[in-house]
Amino acid sequence: MRIAFLGLPGSGKTTVFNAVAETPVEIGFHAEPHVQVVKVHDPRLDRLRDMFQPKKFTPAGLELWDPPGLPAGADERDKERRIRLLATLREADAYVLVLRGFRTEGYAYEREAPDPAADLARLVEELVTADFVVADGRMTRLRENLARGVRTKDEDRLELAVLEKCAQRLEKGHGLADLELDEADEKRIRGFQFFARKPFLVLVNGPDPVADPVADPVAGPVADDVTEGLGDGLPLALRGRLALDAQLEAEVAAMEPEERPAFLEEFGIEEPAAERFAHAVYRSVGLISFFTVGEDEVRAWTLKEGQTAVAAAGKVHTDLARGFVRAEVYAYDELVEAGGEKEVKARGFMRLEAKGYVVKDGEIVHIRSAT
Repeated sequence: MRIAFLGLPGSGKTTVFNAVAETPVEIGFHAEPHVQVVKVHDPRLDRLRDMFQPKKFTPAGLELWDPPGLPAGADERDKERRIRLLATLREADAYVLVLRGFRTEGYAYEREAPDPAADLARLVEELVTADFVVADGRMTRLRENLARGVRTKDEDRLELAVLEKCAQRLEKGHGLADLELDEADEKRIRGFQFFARKPFLVLVNGPDPVADPVADPVAGPVADDVTEGLGDGLPLALRGRLALDAQLEAEVAAMEPEERPAFLEEFGIEEPAAERFAHAVYRSVGLISFFTVGEDEVRAWTLKEGQTAVAAAGKVHTDLARGFVRAEVYAYDELVEAGGEKEVKARGFMRLEAKGYVVKDGEIVHIRSAT
């Protein structure tokens, strides 16, 4: 799962990245994205490791992208940079919109006072406009094809029809996430990787007035309610909200592991930023974890809610999906209750499921395959 951070210049986007990544990167301008895969801590996986004592232990991972900030200027060079950057960002599966909720002395902000709602509106407009430009350009070429009577005119006509649906919604400021399409039309627009059809998480980056009594109240606290109202009615699938003091959290992340608990307790932080962030991503994107267990390896895998046993098999190995026969499935809680796999079988908790079975969060899945 590839998650990209987006933010206007000065939003603290890279500081947020450092707060949740395992290896900090240098703050400042960067021409290429910072990329890291971060482990997703799951106490259930720790329990499974203790039970099975495997040779290998593998948590689930999220691939984080910290690209250059979206250029703010209106000149042709900035426009070209935005186009190139947005084209690269379309490859991500989900996005984190980082909004400034702090002041920095001496930084040349367009507006001195932070305004997360205004920044969000600007980012959304940028993304939706980029989608409309892509759809409109493709529609122009399709109409030209149809006028020339090319041999693919039937397929071109079908593609044009679904793009017109998308463009009409985008032009009116409506999203695409709830646009119902059949499988064929979904396939026709999949390659465009529209931003407005993907999930987003809003993250307000600012100081916590509870931890810092002199924090500027205009800057926006890191309480849950700081994001209330942000994204309501906007044409993106803003499925999650999070707020944190990235500067403070990045300092915690840079500490030695044994030093962190005391610091977190001092500032009243119950859970490190990396864990809060991962949980928020899972909720907003609609992700679940399933596990494979055994003496060789205990491992967590990531699926989207609603995916099936054959999709889970494909996560483990494409050959398992190709030769899928059945899946042996039981719940994590059933394993803990029974005390071991033999007891799970003895109590009848283990089930054989077909490829269409929808995998649930926390299930242990073993694939029976003909390959």
